[in-house]
Amino acid sequence: MKAVRLLEYGGQLVLNDVPTPTITRDEILVKIRSTAVNHLDLVEASGTMRQMLPIDLPWIPGHEFSGVVEQIGSDVAAFASGDAVFGTTSGIGAYAEYLAVKAAAVAKKPSNLSFEEAASVPVASQTAWQGLFTHGHLEKGQTILIHAGAGAVGAYAVQLASHAGATVIATASGDHEAYVKSLGASRVIDYREAQFEKVLREKVDMVFDLVGGDTQKRSFLVLKEDGRLVSAVQPVSQEESARHRVSGVMMRLAPSGDVLGRIGRLLEQGTIRPDVATVYALQDAAQAWKDIAENLPGVHGMSPSGQGAARRKSHGRIVLRVA
Repeated sequence: MKAVRLLEYGGQLVLNDVPTPTITRDEILVKIRSTAVNHLDLVEASGTMRQMLPIDLPWIPGHEFSGVVEQIGSDVAAFASGDAVFGTTSGIGAYAEYLAVKAAAVAKKPSNLSFEEAASVPVASQTAWQGLFTHGHLEKGQTILIHAGAGAVGAYAVQLASHAGATVIATASGDHEAYVKSLGASRVIDYREAQFEKVLREKVDMVFDLVGGDTQKRSFLVLKEDGRLVSAVQPVSQEESARHRVSGVMMRLAPSGDVLGRIGRLLEQGTIRPDVATVYALQDAAQAWKDIAENLPGVHGMSPSGQGAARRKSHGRIVLRVA
């Protein structure tokens, strides 16, 4: 099969012929139709965080996918050959024609989504879901502040929190205000024009931190006593949490086919929606990485691509079409 691989940290992506993976009893073999490009791919490839995010070289990137089931393991009952599915990878990456993946990390593809749209969903949507509900225990009637509301995870967090009956406040750049409000935010604070802790009149029940750094530190100031700060990007100071009498936790995505199935039903109902900005062919993965690097300067030694930046919307995911 054809696969895009990274041969060394910081190196170039190359398209190679590699063996088609074999499956174990609890896995399925998926013929990949599309895979999404994540910032995490570039961080891992750069080697700058290899202590926390090690990869085995040569490495096939790709943490999420859509495709069609080609073969099922002997213990798999939930899927059959020919099923359209989407999910997260559990070993080898998805920049390839075929993928062996744990059936427990996969769900049926929403019928109303294209394969390109479906591939953009699993990582960001599940991160948002688990941040809000598994770790944040967000409930109807509560108020939440979501940082980076126009980003991949933030956009799903705004939609899911709004659907759950929470009042949603988000930080984003001013030119994304209309977009974030269309997702369900009642208020958008332009982080370039105002400090959120100075313009919020009432404290919130939860902060979902997708930025980190000083933004996380200032978030303690807007939380109610017994409020919750959940971060998807860096550890939360337990000393600060105790001082402000709130709980603070850093989450890591734990992929779940059950959760993804629930998200899939919301997508089929039109309750939430994906957002794809640009679609590249698999062999153009290097260009897609240059495109996404404009929002992640200094990673993987790449500089922004003027051509890619001109084509791409200012929000939405970058997807690779594999087949």
